Amino acid sequence: MNAKRFLLEAAALIAAAVLCALVSNTLAARERKLALVGYYPSAQKAPVQTAPPVVQPVAAAVPAAGTAASPPPPTATETVAVRPAKTPAATVTAPAPAPAPPKKPDLARFAVHPDKPYVEIAYNDVKALHDASVLFLDARRTSIYEQGHIAGARPFSVWESDIDDKVRKLYDERPDEKQQGQAIVVYCSGGECEDSHMLAQKLWGIQFNNVYVYKDGYPDWVAHKGDTHTGSNP
Repeated sequence: MNAKRFLLEAAALIAAAVLCALVSNTLAARERKLALVGYYPSAQKAPVQTAPPVVQPVAAAVPAAGTAASPPPPTATETVAVRPAKTPAATVTAPAPAPAPPKKPDLARFAVHPDKPYVEIAYNDVKALHDASVLFLDARRTSIYEQGHIAGARPFSVWESDIDDKVRKLYDERPDEKQQGQAIVVYCSGGECEDSHMLAQKLWGIQFNNVYVYKDGYPDWVAHKGDTHTGSNP
């Protein structure tokens, strides 16, 4: 019993002594403080100090004798003059010449012929007279005329009741002898169609003495791809 008590008192004294030693070491100055035994992995490592790079002075190049020294490169504060690029001179394009006006066909060969009621002509002469804006008269029936006719031609059907009125009105439009000598082209369906010849006879009977009959008629005009219109207007 006494031995056990003795051991407990001894252990308590030892613990008190250790505690006092720790407190005393904590409060001691840095140079008198004891290092505790333990594992410190970075205790033996010291940071490696890198020496700053040594800048070697560069000697200025000395030009050889007789050689011109090149100018030093410009510094950041210097302004370098740059010669602007030469702008090419603007090219002036001459305006294209205006197209020449179409040449008017020569109508000298279409002279008056008071001794005969009409002269038969083919496509080439008809085209020349059409290009010269000569008066064209369509002798077919109005219903056929409206289905297609030579552009600019007026309906003058010889089989309709108003044909005499139309001929008289045309005479009123051209009462002068000089006007009556202007060329007029009449046509029908060509071939065996005689309507254009009948109309030419009527016109000659009231002093129109420069009448031409398109002998091949409207089908030939279409075959040559001449200008055509439809409807009741020329």
